[in-house]
Amino acid sequence: MSLPIYQHVNVNAIQLEDLKNFLNEDMNTRHPVALNLKQLDLEQQREIIGLIENYFSINNISYKFPYPVYLITDHQRTITLMPTVKSIEELPRFFYQKDSKLNVKESHLLQRNALLQQEIKNADAEFVTETTKSYSSIHRKVHELDKELQFYRSILNRLIRAEKNE
Repeated sequence: MSLPIYQHVNVNAIQLEDLKNFLNEDMNTRHPVALNLKQLDLEQQREIIGLIENYFSINNISYKFPYPVYLITDHQRTITLMPTVKSIEELPRFFYQKDSKLNVKESHLLQRNALLQQEIKNADAEFVTETTKSYSSIHRKVHELDKELQFYRSILNRLIRAEKNE
C-alpha cells in the first residue's frame, strides 16, 4: 500500500490518444494528481482544460475526491472550477513525500484509508457535490443567525446594564 503522494503528469500535446493515457476513472482514487500544462501555449492550455473538465462531467466522476486533481497552468483560477496553481511549488504540501518511516498508527490509518477509497469510488460525484453544497449553505445560514443572535444579546446586555446603573 502506497502513501498518497502527488502523481505528476506532464501534458505535452492535446491529442485525444495522449489524453486517454492519463484520463481514466481511477486516476485520483489512490493519490492526488498534478497535471502540468506549462509545456503548452495559452490557447492549448485553455483547450485541454475544457477537455479535462468535460471528461469529468461526462463520466460523472469528481476531480475533488477521493483525492484532488490539480492543474498547473499559466491561466487565472477563474478559467475553471478545478483547482489550479501557477507552479509545482504552489501545490499543497500535505501530499508531499515525507522522509520518515511510517509508525504503527500511520500504517493502520493507511489501511483504513484504502477501505474508504473503495467506498468513495462507488459514489455518485454529482450527488455528493450537491449534498455538500446543500450542507454548507445550511451551516452558513446557521452561522449567520448565530452571529445575529450574539449581536442582539450584546444589545440586550448593554440595555440591562444601563437600566441597573440608573
